[in-house]
Amino acid sequence: MAVAMRSSTGLRATAARRQMPLGLGRVSTVRVCAADTKKAQVISPVNGDPFVGMLETPVTSAPIVATYLSNLPAYRTGVAPVLRGVEIGLAHGFLLAGPFIKLGPLRNVPETAEIAGSLSAAGLVLILALCLSVYGSAQFQSTPKIGVKTLSGRSVARDPLFSADGWAEFAAGFLVGGEAGVAWAYVCTQILPYYS
Repeated sequence: MAVAMRSSTGLRATAARRQMPLGLGRVSTVRVCAADTKKAQVISPVNGDPFVGMLETPVTSAPIVATYLSNLPAYRTGVAPVLRGVEIGLAHGFLLAGPFIKLGPLRNVPETAEIAGSLSAAGLVLILALCLSVYGSAQFQSTPKIGVKTLSGRSVARDPLFSADGWAEFAAGFLVGGEAGVAWAYVCTQILPYYS
């Protein structure tokens, strides 16, 4: 393998040549070149630390995205875990009922599709709440870690959601909110005149 260096018009390139046999007496030459200048990186590790495990992109580092994400119920730190669960459960229960009603196996049976779809959605909400409960009991078995401090030494309060009790409250709130969302979706199918 022969390596040749050359410089032309401000670019330094490294060319590597390797002859590879192709069979029947023919030889192929492969040439690889690399530019000397580095390209500007748009995606980089958060705070320049590659060991954090998160990348900073123009989308994830935009203030509007950070504001949107901090307003989602799961990331609101000033709200109790049970209220976060109720809010998330209401949205999931309400939105799960529609596909079960309109796409379920009894969708063509008059006055039965709504009941069967709502019961199916309520069953799925129950399964999801059970899965949340199992996740919380498996994830938060050990004692919580020592609290986080700021650079000035102030102690930052831990989010109560990330404990066994907080996650149990979240799962219970999700179950109550999800079942209420399914019930509200059923009521909407019965009272809204343009549903049929």
